[in-house]
Amino acid sequence: MAENEALVPDPRREGEPHLGVIVGAELYGLPLSRLQEVARLTTMRRVPGSAPHVAGLVSLRGEIMCALDARTILGLPAAAQESPRFVVSLRDFDYPIGLVVDWVADIFHIDPATVEPPPSDWRDQRKACVTGAARVATRNVGLLDIDALVNR
Repeated sequence: MAENEALVPDPRREGEPHLGVIVGAELYGLPLSRLQEVARLTTMRRVPGSAPHVAGLVSLRGEIMCALDARTILGLPAAAQESPRFVVSLRDFDYPIGLVVDWVADIFHIDPATVEPPPSDWRDQRKACVTGAARVATRNVGLLDIDALVNR
């Protein structure tokens, strides 16, 4: 390294790591510490009589898990059937559970000191599922509260 070069920390490496996911047209972050695995959703079995936010049952590596629909929980319109979707397997629950999202974006780090309350124009349904909002590059990111999502 040249003598006049300063060590500039990579801003993506400071703070708590999150997996960026797209739900509808919005970017959300899931704390990596609460995630087990991400997989492309290929088949899902609907559960007759289940709550609207239950997308169905998914087999991931031989384990059957209940998959929740992030769009429904956040109050967003349903996805087109042909759109690619992913299931994020969550950890720290007594039973296998996953979250269905539209797309997986990137891993980014959020400095807790930069987290702000969710925007005031968000619906209460969405605000109840986030711990706050942060700025990543030029986008606002809703930081999802995994326990609030699952317990809705």
